[in-house]
Amino acid sequence: MTSGFTYRLQLLLEQKEKARKEAEKEQGRQEQELERQLGILRSFEQRERELIRQRDDCRRQLLSQASDGQSLTAQEVLDRSQFVKAVVLDIQSVRNDIISQQQVIEQCQARVEQAKARVQEARREEEILTKHRAKQKERFFRELEAKEELELDEIGNVLYTSRRRTT
Repeated sequence: MTSGFTYRLQLLLEQKEKARKEAEKEQGRQEQELERQLGILRSFEQRERELIRQRDDCRRQLLSQASDGQSLTAQEVLDRSQFVKAVVLDIQSVRNDIISQQQVIEQCQARVEQAKARVQEARREEEILTKHRAKQKERFFRELEAKEELELDEIGNVLYTSRRRTT
């Protein structure tokens, strides 16, 4: 039996497949961007830990003796104190960066969720048309089979009547 079936919505189905593939690519891009932003957050958090460690070390050394064993001058204590304050300002700056980065990540997560929803919707639309195509194809072949059976019945009737007339 040769297949003469043509799906009248094939072009639409192909467009839906293309839309699904594009939505999946976009989801992948959004997930990559989220990972990149998470990497930036991790680097900020690492920098914060380093600065806190540096601040704690500086505070411990603030009033300790100089490296040559002599006592510290007032200027050296003031310089060390200023350095600790600068490190504290750096920590606050990094914390602000972390908060900003967390907001960026929340936006990226929202975009990833939107992309996932678009992929899911595109898959659903494609699946609907695929099922419709399968049903239409099945219906076409059932009708074709019924038509062939009718033709065979007619051929059988013609053969029967022609044999009957000859006898």
